[in-house]
Amino acid sequence: MASETPSPSAPPSRRRADRFWPYVAAFGALWGAAEITLGSFLHTLRMPFTGVLLASAGAGLLIAQRQALPRRGAAIATGFVAALCKTMSPGGAILGPMLGILAEAALVELALLPAQRSIATALLAGALAATWAVFQKLLMQYLFYGGSVIDLYLSLLRQATEVLGARSEAGWTALGGVLAVIAGVGAIAGFLGMAVGREGRRRLASPAHGGAP
Repeated sequence: MASETPSPSAPPSRRRADRFWPYVAAFGALWGAAEITLGSFLHTLRMPFTGVLLASAGAGLLIAQRQALPRRGAAIATGFVAALCKTMSPGGAILGPMLGILAEAALVELALLPAQRSIATALLAGALAATWAVFQKLLMQYLFYGGSVIDLYLSLLRQATEVLGARSEAGWTALGGVLAVIAGVGAIAGFLGMAVGREGRRRLASPAHGGAP
């Protein structure tokens, strides 16, 4: 029986097509495993901004994948695989994290559409995924508890401003600064993912692996 492995002389589009689902399955399983193991560990330690760290790591993984597999739709397909893996989490209450994974994958996919291997889109994708992790938690709380949770956060912001003896605008400035730092963390993850992915693509392009992907 002839081997299904694509020949080194096959067109690049054929080789990319043959790698699509293996790459999606491998990266999706890796992302899902990280969500289950690392995510559960960080949540057990009650570390702040755990969602931001996990979202940044997931975005970096998707961006690394895109360097080796520049196929549109790969991020969303990988997100579905990771979300399915998340159903095996022993912690329960997995609907929120599953929706978060799918939303992060969609944001990364949208950010990478203009240029799949660009530094700018990689930074944007990481920043969007990290920032979304913050707003997702707020959105889920709003859906469960209604508008009162928004009033609670606004009240806490005003009280913190009064305790610090600052002007009311200072609270919003500080909040904007925190969001900027979170976006920066995601952007760094995007840059690292791009660097790792490019190194992986370089190795795949070696003669031992049959040419450029």
